[in-house]
Parts: sequence; C-alpha cells; structure tokens
Amino acid sequence: MIMPYTKNHITVHLLTLLILVIFLQVQGNYNLAEAKQPEDEKTLRLVLVPEKNVFEQRRRYKYITDYLSKRMDMNFTVEIMTNYGNISEAFIEGQADAGFLGSFSYVLTHAKAGIEPIARPIWPDKNSTYRGYIFVRKDSNIQTVKDMRNKSLVLVDKATTAGYIYPLFYFKYYGIKNIKDYFSQISFANSHDAAAWAVYTGEADIGGAKNHIFNNLIAEYPDFKEQMIVIAESSQVPSNGLAVRKDLNSAIKLRIKTLLLSLHETPEGKEILKKFGALKFIKTSNDDYNVLYYMVNQLGIDLQEYSYKR
Repeated sequence: MIMPYTKNHITVHLLTLLILVIFLQVQGNYNLAEAKQPEDEKTLRLVLVPEKNVFEQRRRYKYITDYLSKRMDMNFTVEIMTNYGNISEAFIEGQADAGFLGSFSYVLTHAKAGIEPIARPIWPDKNSTYRGYIFVRKDSNIQTVKDMRNKSLVLVDKATTAGYIYPLFYFKYYGIKNIKDYFSQISFANSHDAAAWAVYTGEADIGGAKNHIFNNLIAEYPDFKEQMIVIAESSQVPSNGLAVRKDLNSAIKLRIKTLLLSLHETPEGKEILKKFGALKFIKTSNDDYNVLYYMVNQLGIDLQEYSYKR
C-alpha cells in the first residue's frame, strides 16, 4: 500500500535537499579554490647575484636552501643571474619569490618591485656589512685621482654598490662628473673577483669591487697580496641579504625569517652556517641601507627610472 506524503515527509525531503545543495556549493567552492592554487605552490624560486665564481656560489647557498626546503617542506630552486640587473627584472616579471641581493641590487629592486628585506649574514670577521674598494697594482704609480686620467677602469656591474655606485660617488667627489671622458676605457667584469683579477693581470689599471672578495684573494694568493694596493674605500653598507617579493604569503615570510634567525641556535644549524661561511643571520630593514640611499641621492639617480643595462 502506498502511503500518502505527510507534512513531516515534505519537511524531511526539503531539509535533505537543502543539505545536499549546501554540500555541493561548499564542495564547488573548495574545488574552485583548489584550482586557483598554482601547480608549483610548494616551490619557492630563489635568485642570486653573480658575486663570484658561480659554481662555488651555488655550492655555498645550497646548504641554506636545502635546510629551508627540509624544514618548510617546500622545494627551493636556485638560479644565479647572468648579471646584477637581471635580478630586478626577475622580481618585476614575477619570476622570483626571494633572492640574496647586493645592497644596490636591493635598493634598486625595492624601488622598482617593492621587495622586502628579511635577514642578512654576519661573516666570520663579525661584520654584516661590506665596503667598496678602489684598487690598483703597486707598480702602476697611481696614487691619486689625478694619476688616473686616461687610464683604464674596470667595474663590476651598473647594479652594484662596490662595483659601480661607490666609484661614481668617489670620482664625483673629486670633480669627475663623466667617467667616460676621464678614463681611456671602461669595462665591466660582471663579478667582483673578475674585476680584481683584471687589475692584477694588467687588463685594467684601476678597479672597483667588494672588500670581502678582494680580501679573500689577498688571503689565498700571496702574489696578489704583494702586487695589489687599495687606494680608497667606501662607508659600510649591508652585505648580501635575503629579500622576498612583497606579495609572498606572510606565513612563508615569517617561517623563512624565523628559520634563518635561529639557525645558529642548533648543532645542525651551526654546521650549515659553517659550510655557508657565516656565523649567524640578523634582522634587516630598509633603513639599514640609508648610507647607500645617500650616495644615490648625491649622484642624482632616480631609482624608478634607473637603467642598469650597459
């Protein structure tokens, strides 16, 4: 016998239908949110400036990225840029999530893409900063800026502090507004160690580069120490620090920062730092770059419009 629908039956069916609609809607929203996640949501693209020998550089930074990958359950990929300016392009074009940048590379990319600084290392000499050096061979008889007229100059890259901005600032202080007219030739070596070697081998008369790289060559090669002399040095600016894109997930930013700043507190972390060549990481902010901002302002550089191509 077929029983007629009662009011209670209708109510139950309506409730069942309502629950089914809500479930399908929630499931649909979940699937939509899931679809919006990028396929490489667990990959973080880290870029490096070409400070020195790329094989040595990749080896050193791999200790840090392997540690972060393991602790964060993310895949950190590493790419070394062909020149310092390309790191800005990588952030501007959305091809980088984080990067270890030189001081001017940071200032430039901060202005153009709004990246945020997180941390930077303290090196074995207990410094978290570096200086720009201007150097020559001892047998060059170059002692003053006046002696440099019509000599050849080797720099690193237009997006570096020690290898471009500081030399410009130094020469402007001595009245040289256009270095192209003052030197017989200006070349770019792309890395700090290459600029130092260019002067040592006689390919250029004067060079500009980072003090850490220059001092490492002095420590490693006795003849380099014997033949080379520093004739000027800049004020201290922050060492290569880690910065991230401004719209990176805030939880990921905090996790990276926490892991780096606490790295020196565990035996595993201390071993990683030793292999990387640092003592610890410290907090870094945009205000730490004020000395560099001063040089940029004195040179009349508009960071938004600055072209690092040469």
